[in-house]
Amino acid sequence: MSKQRTVAVLTEIKETSEQTSFGSIHRFCEELAQYGKERGLFFYVTSPSLYLQRIGYQWIDGEWAKRDVPPADVVYNRLHSRQSEHSPLFAELLIRLAEEGGAMFNHRFLHKWEVHRLFERHEYLHPHLPKTALWSSEDVLESFLAAFPAVFLKPIHGSQGRGIFCLERSDGGIRLRHSTSASTAIYSSTDTLASALRRRTKLPMIVQQGLELRTLDGRPVDFRLLCHRVRNNHWRVTSAVARVAPPDQFVANLARGGELMAINAVLRKWHTAPDAFHQKQLLKEIAMEAAAVLALEAEGLYGEFGIDLAIDVHGQPWIIEVNTKPSKQTETTAASQTVRPSAKAIIDYCLTLIEEKE
Repeated sequence: MSKQRTVAVLTEIKETSEQTSFGSIHRFCEELAQYGKERGLFFYVTSPSLYLQRIGYQWIDGEWAKRDVPPADVVYNRLHSRQSEHSPLFAELLIRLAEEGGAMFNHRFLHKWEVHRLFERHEYLHPHLPKTALWSSEDVLESFLAAFPAVFLKPIHGSQGRGIFCLERSDGGIRLRHSTSASTAIYSSTDTLASALRRRTKLPMIVQQGLELRTLDGRPVDFRLLCHRVRNNHWRVTSAVARVAPPDQFVANLARGGELMAINAVLRKWHTAPDAFHQKQLLKEIAMEAAAVLALEAEGLYGEFGIDLAIDVHGQPWIIEVNTKPSKQTETTAASQTVRPSAKAIIDYCLTLIEEKE
């Protein structure tokens, strides 16, 4: 009798006497379980500590049941905490998985600076990379402010648009805005600005060229393209949406109040139908190239990326950011569609990995 193919999702689990929650991916896990069953998989959700005890949650008759589970052939890493990925438990899990011949994909969070350095190795991506440097000194800040009308300072481990500073030269000095605060300050020199920033930023940051992005009603727009690996290093775009920044904001993340819109609707406000089609195709090609480069260059196995792109006022597409644990909030599920395409893509990739090993 052939061995039951087994897939696990690794995430943080909140357990109480009344209920069990997998946080922001709870509903997504139900869809994975449902489609996994259709594809003949033994599927469960677990955490690093539970996995080491051979315990997981299985979706049975519309409920999550805690039970003993077998080792997984494939683990989809959806831990949301970078600290968890650096814990002894996670290291022990990786050793156990290797001993059992299992595979894990979306190995770990990739931070902004290492993603930029990996992209830089591929010249054909250079036209789509904003100039970026590690913030190591005031000289770096000064050179960026001299070269560009606007500059961003971003935490390399940041997510959801948190902790980003926008620096713009104005007649009275340098205007400083923050993505999570409505306050604006003006500094007369780079020295005083850098001192203020040093007091407010304790973690590593990157300095990045500000871009003059296309807008809707004056609100900056970016695009989230969700990419999934198909086989080998081939990728496809599973979903694509536009995100529009709130009024007077410079980031469009949904967590910062950004508005979700259909990508076709946004592109048609800027272009004729044929040009909008070609622009969308170009965004997809860039996203898939970016995903393929990271999968090739980064340590570990990756099967899913959220690629954030934007288009400037000259029509040039730019790679803004990459998310190795992309939010599931940007995907919409039609009433008649109980399993979203990205859940199917994850399960299909798990099956591909299992079949390649068999």
